[in-house]
Amino acid sequence: MCGRFDTSHLTWPEIHDQLSGFANVTTSPLNLEPNGDVRPTTAQLTARIAGDGWVLEYMRWGLIPSFWNGKPLKDTARGAKDGFKLTTFNCKVENFEPGAKRSATFAQPFQKRRCLAPASAWFEWTGPEGAKVKHCFVRADGKPIWFAGLWNRCETADAGEVATFSILTGPSAGWMGDYHDRAPVILEPSEWGRWLDPKQNCAELLASVRPERFELRPAA
Repeated sequence: MCGRFDTSHLTWPEIHDQLSGFANVTTSPLNLEPNGDVRPTTAQLTARIAGDGWVLEYMRWGLIPSFWNGKPLKDTARGAKDGFKLTTFNCKVENFEPGAKRSATFAQPFQKRRCLAPASAWFEWTGPEGAKVKHCFVRADGKPIWFAGLWNRCETADAGEVATFSILTGPSAGWMGDYHDRAPVILEPSEWGRWLDPKQNCAELLASVRPERFELRPAA
């Protein structure tokens, strides 16, 4: 699972350096907005390939599917309950296994709109309610984390056009399973090409947690 993450240590030069090793970065330098406690529905940085290279854009974390076009993002009135309520900040990789019934929310983005989302770390909690312990997961080599994501653009009645994304998660593995039974899908730069090209088989990437890449750090 990935319900909170950290972007406080991301820098534009480091992001640009990693992305430009794969393709040209067409977006002008951005003034990054560091956040040590990123939550769903907030605007977060994403990277996708379009035209001549990388396009970086802030998108709402929590994918709004195309079938929501024309409907409101938030309730039109108190108690109306007509706003977007689906919990879509994560997408299970099991949706895309052979023979699986694919979620209507994620099927089209998986086929056409894949992206990456950078982070410094992500968090999990263990323990009983009222006494939960927060755990911080980072890359052992200190480099940025690149979540595999899906994105969409939707026209809402109240917020206009909204770009949104979801982070893929799969079953956890190794020592990380002691903290949560699911883990975000995190890709290496050498794997971006396979993930971003819907014509390629990426099942192996989605199933590979490789916990040896990560370590725990004290969580604030």
